[in-house]
Amino acid sequence: MGTTEHRLDDNLQFQDRFYENYSNSKITLSSVLNTKFSAKASLRSGFYVNQLYYNLREDNYEEETQSLETNINSKGNTQSVQAFSQLNYRANERLTVNLGLHYLQLLLNNSSSVEPRLSASYALDEKQRLTFGYGLHSQVQPLGTYFVEQEVNGQIILPNKDLGLSKSHHFVLGYDRSLTPYLRMKVETYYQHLFNIPIKSGTDETYSIINQQWTFATDPLVNEGFGRNYGVELTLEQFTHNDLYFLLSTSVYSSTYKTNEDVWRNTAYNGNFNVTFTAGKEFKLKKERVLGLNVRAIYSGGLRTTPLNLEESIEKGEGVYDDNLAYSSQNPSYFRTDLRLSLKKNKAKSTRTWALDIQNATNRQNVYGSYFEPMSNEIEISYQAPLIPILSYRVEF
Repeated sequence: MGTTEHRLDDNLQFQDRFYENYSNSKITLSSVLNTKFSAKASLRSGFYVNQLYYNLREDNYEEETQSLETNINSKGNTQSVQAFSQLNYRANERLTVNLGLHYLQLLLNNSSSVEPRLSASYALDEKQRLTFGYGLHSQVQPLGTYFVEQEVNGQIILPNKDLGLSKSHHFVLGYDRSLTPYLRMKVETYYQHLFNIPIKSGTDETYSIINQQWTFATDPLVNEGFGRNYGVELTLEQFTHNDLYFLLSTSVYSSTYKTNEDVWRNTAYNGNFNVTFTAGKEFKLKKERVLGLNVRAIYSGGLRTTPLNLEESIEKGEGVYDDNLAYSSQNPSYFRTDLRLSLKKNKAKSTRTWALDIQNATNRQNVYGSYFEPMSNEIEISYQAPLIPILSYRVEF
């Protein structure tokens, strides 16, 4: 995967501004052993060994030198190891408990984590069930982050090589009820406490790797950041009945983070709500033909953004963001509806399907983001894809 960016300078000369080229591959060796002790207890244990290959290069334009400077330039391989063991115990007809332990280690810098896990399910009756879960979860940083280069006294060092794993305590409490043999409702509330998050050090810094969306972080980082996510999710699902199915999922949530400045800010993903509806219906026609109609609709709060400083952007001739107001702005709510109309014909040895997919069927202009336009010295808005029709034909043997 690669990206190259150029621009014309004030003298209309072609100027390199950014270059990146990343490639990653992975080979996984895994094994799982299931052991049944009795009708009530069983143990599932296993391991995963990942051989990780990487070839990473990123160059960025520096104003001081007015040239491309290398931020990341590394090629090689490393390994990650995971091991787990989970005991499933059915105490009685109503109560089932799972106890587990998970281990994760990145051999690049030997950062590791031992993670306890617990879940329980209790049936109130034949139709209702309560669930609870807790787990400590860890995450390896994006590989390029470990290979950020920094020059100190003429020597190239890797300040992020020893970054630790990001970690999070997860708590979930749920209620599940069967309304009919085909209709189920589920409510879940959750809380996640994130810690050991890589951030830029300093009481005036607002950067956290939680918000990294593109490329890799290229500054020295420390594992001193925090985050928290909490919310409630409601799911209503009808399994296929009379050739009709649907799934309605709604959530209300909060997602914030904190750096050394000791201020809780919105993360880039804190839209606060999300509603997703998926449904489909099949109509059986003559001569082994089946007409299908499917719809998927999403309505969610907009992503958070950092506002542009217009005066500084005009002075510099390119977009300058006001980091003191990090993620204080929010894009308009996102709405998209996708439709699919299909005609399937079943034959003795094959199935043939014509389908028309209409993405963003309402042609909604969803905001992608804002950018500074140096030709007009104004802040402009960019939009995501408009209505897109896709016609396809598939043969299955």
